Amino acid sequence: MAKHFLIRRATRTAAASAAMLVPAAFSMATTAESAFVLPTHRITVKEPIHKKHLLERIQIDTESKERVVLRVEMEQENFVLYQVGLPDGKVLRSGSWLLAPGPNELILDAREWPSGTLELSVLTKKDLMKLDFER
Repeated sequence: MAKHFLIRRATRTAAASAAMLVPAAFSMATTAESAFVLPTHRITVKEPIHKKHLLERIQIDTESKERVVLRVEMEQENFVLYQVGLPDGKVLRSGSWLLAPGPNELILDAREWPSGTLELSVLTKKDLMKLDFER
């Protein structure tokens, strides 16, 4: 199993979804007789704003000792899992973030977080990204 927390969390969510589906029994005859249907619409992935990746666009504000603010501008809706932790792997905060079109802001309570280098990990539908930042 993967070692990163966000990948394990996504795997558990996918497994739980698959377990809830009703199993369907198909025979070779049924499969051979069924018509092949093309999808009626396609999902297109747009280029990120100014061709920068999501993690390159996230601004991390650590001016206050009591909070950390994440800001990002989006063109379309996206859902991500995030995690803030120490370089040794200790997780300080994790959760999900629904990014709407336009400016987005997430305020994290950081009163009990240590100063120094922290890691922000973001899991999207496409990949897992990490970014180090100083607090």
